[in-house]
Amino acid sequence: MLFRILILLLLLLVVRALIARLFGAGRKASRKRARGGSSSVRATVRGRMVKDPQCGIYVATDLAVRTRRKNMDLYFCSEECRDKFLRGGRDR
Repeated sequence: MLFRILILLLLLLVVRALIARLFGAGRKASRKRARGGSSSVRATVRGRMVKDPQCGIYVATDLAVRTRRKNMDLYFCSEECRDKFLRGGRDR
C-alpha cells in the first residue's frame, strides 16, 4: 500500500513539472523573446559609465553612441541625443 502511494506521488510530481514547463516557463520565455531578450543568456556590460551630455543619463561606454568632437570622445545614449547635441539643442 505504501509503495502505491509513493508511486502515485512521484507520478503527480512529474505531471506537475510537465504542466509547469508547458504553460509557465513557455510563456515567460516567449515574452522575453518578443521583447528582444534572451531566455537563457544574460549579457554582461563592461566598460565605464559616462554621462550623456545631452540628456544627462548615464550609459556604458561599450553600449553608447560615440562621437569625437574637439579631440574629445563624447558618449550618447542614442543617435537622437547625439544629433540634438550636434545641432546645438540642449533641451532637457
